[in-house]
Amino acid sequence: MAAIWYWHPYLHRVATRLVHGRHYAARLRRVAALIGKDSSVLDLGCGYGTTAIWLAKNVGCRVVGITISKKQISEAKKEAEKQGVGHLTDFLVMDFHKTNFSKNSFNVVIAIESICHATNKSEVLKEIHRILKPNSRLAIADGYFAKSKSLLSPREQEVAKICFEGVRVPPLPERQEFEGWLKENGFTEITWYDKTESILKISKKISGLAKMILPISKILGFFGARSLDASHVKAFINQYYAWRDGLGVYGIFCARRP
Repeated sequence: MAAIWYWHPYLHRVATRLVHGRHYAARLRRVAALIGKDSSVLDLGCGYGTTAIWLAKNVGCRVVGITISKKQISEAKKEAEKQGVGHLTDFLVMDFHKTNFSKNSFNVVIAIESICHATNKSEVLKEIHRILKPNSRLAIADGYFAKSKSLLSPREQEVAKICFEGVRVPPLPERQEFEGWLKENGFTEITWYDKTESILKISKKISGLAKMILPISKILGFFGARSLDASHVKAFINQYYAWRDGLGVYGIFCARRP
């Protein structure tokens, strides 16, 4: 099961706006292009419901979001009602490795920076294939290793370790490796949209901001505060170097379930 770790909802919303900004909206527009008003959408690893609520408001489709965090589900439901889309959204506590949905339940499955938290990513893709209807679509926005993990320099290994430990995710697969899992689990028409270049500018700003915040996070950590954990801040610092130096690649996989 994926690690149960999450931000305070306020920090999560602030970080979404700050880290992603217009690039987050751009990614959602790419995903939304797969979705019609009559679509039945599953948001896999929905967090506090940001993506599901955006789709319900901007597309008018019905969206179900799942996460293993009861706290996130509670906050997502409150925010959906506040945004006027409570009737179009549903949020459930569920593990995306093995869901409770019947076969052929959804027209579209989306996963925005969530499958990176999976302990068995191929198993998650197999489950997505099961719950998607025939001739339906999958969209995954996430980060991957851009090069073979066996060829990483000591410095690259250090940067990767800081990033993974800071955001509490298992080591990412290589991009080609993940594409191979999509094929193995029956997906076709696989397309990769590389968005690494588009996130570099804001990624650099976040790295600089994190450097200023790091001393504060260490002080808060001394007093037991976890909402601004120093290891998380260090990950924000180093993520820029990972993208800039070609260690990681960020983008969107789109695929069809035949």
